Amino acid sequence: KVLNGISTTISQGEVVAIIGPSGCGKSTFLRSMNLLEKPTSGSILFEGTDITDSSVDINKMRQKIGMVFQQFNLFPNHTVKGNIMLAPVQTGLMTKEEASKRADELLVRVGLSDKADVYPAMLSGGQKQRIAIARALAMNPDVMLFDEPTSALDPETIQEVLDVMIRLAKENITMVVVTHEMGFAREVGTRVLFVDEGRIKEENTPEEFFDHPKNARLQEFLSKVI
Repeated sequence: KVLNGISTTISQGEVVAIIGPSGCGKSTFLRSMNLLEKPTSGSILFEGTDITDSSVDINKMRQKIGMVFQQFNLFPNHTVKGNIMLAPVQTGLMTKEEASKRADELLVRVGLSDKADVYPAMLSGGQKQRIAIARALAMNPDVMLFDEPTSALDPETIQEVLDVMIRLAKENITMVVVTHEMGFAREVGTRVLFVDEGRIKEENTPEEFFDHPKNARLQEFLSKVI
């Protein structure tokens, strides 16, 4: 079992950081939240709806759940602006004109308005990830999921992506972030979860979590990463 009896509640406006050793189930836990991974038992309630119920239109639910992946997943045959506009237009959420205006706003928000007409191949890793964040925000989601968004980046570009995420957190956007960036978890998170062996071994406020860890495995983990 990758996850075993895992349970938590995430409230609107929270920034929940999920940390833990590689292979512990962090990403599977995150990907279960929009059914990219389908659990074999249990339920996932999103705004009162159990999204594991076969009668639920999961694609409609996913419109409210933004996802940012480790490897960007931008469409290489679309421009930067085209990538951002694609989903709102395809799903009928916006007209082309509305999506174009929204894309321009988001490009300003992530500091890349000068890259609207270039293709992803021309961007650095950090720029690609900022576009991936803008693309997820284009659907006006109720929650944003981040799966190790900086782990594929070189050290110089990590901070530019974290800066965008910090600004989002200040705007009270609900965020669930699987991350190895302990500074981000401590400074920006409202709550931190430690996952190990498919379970949540500890969860607490960042201050208590990092300064007074109770779980022995968490204490050992923090001693190696901080």
